[in-house]
Amino acid sequence: MSIEALVNQNYKHFSESDRAVWEYLSENQAACSGMSIEKMAKKCCVSRSAVMRFAKKLGFYGFAELKLYLKLDGEKVSAHSELEHICTLYQNVMDSMCEKNCDSLFEAFDEAKQHYIFGEGMVQSSVKKEFKRIFMSAGYMFYDAPSGQEMYNLVPLLGSDDFCILISVSGQNKKMVEIAKMLRVRGVTLMSITKNRENTLAHLCDFCLYVDESNLVETPIHWQYESTTSYFILIDILFLKYLDYHRRKESEHATG
Repeated sequence: MSIEALVNQNYKHFSESDRAVWEYLSENQAACSGMSIEKMAKKCCVSRSAVMRFAKKLGFYGFAELKLYLKLDGEKVSAHSELEHICTLYQNVMDSMCEKNCDSLFEAFDEAKQHYIFGEGMVQSSVKKEFKRIFMSAGYMFYDAPSGQEMYNLVPLLGSDDFCILISVSGQNKKMVEIAKMLRVRGVTLMSITKNRENTLAHLCDFCLYVDESNLVETPIHWQYESTTSYFILIDILFLKYLDYHRRKESEHATG
């Protein structure tokens, strides 16, 4: 698991000093892997014990283990072929989704009056279409939010009875972050789908799903290709988990 993934799992429990350490570390990972704890504390303008607490909050025994993790994480760009790398990403999303308990997410699905899905861009558009298509077979109609100014115009129509999915590859898209903040004020239940990195959009949402970052591959005509299949694997497994959840609820209802 990348350092970004560890931070994503624990960010909601971060203190102000934790965020200060992460802000510096995220921009200087290679340098931090060789720093003393005293030097890093000085760079982050926090105490030595604050850096130690940050490391332990991510699940490490201490700062030395965090440094080793940073070094190994930075060396992951290895001699593996692009095909092996992409297949590893697919396996990662399968493993993480299969292990994830989504019951509270599905409860929010069931309790919502209306369901919406937001996202701009070619990748986001494809992900929205697949999400809408597959969940329609379970009786869910996700309203596809329009792009541009119309996206903002839709916000006042949503309320605390609604569920909204926000899709952003980076999780830093200015418009999506603004929309998320506006929807939070209105009490809308939010779920994000982003790359597995520390990002603002995920921090604003009640539920967060991630795919690992893939490398850009140059094609024979010198275009840049990036695999998006992980998003569709994520949606497919999420749907299968929903079917399992629904069967369990039906069984509990029948025996209750």
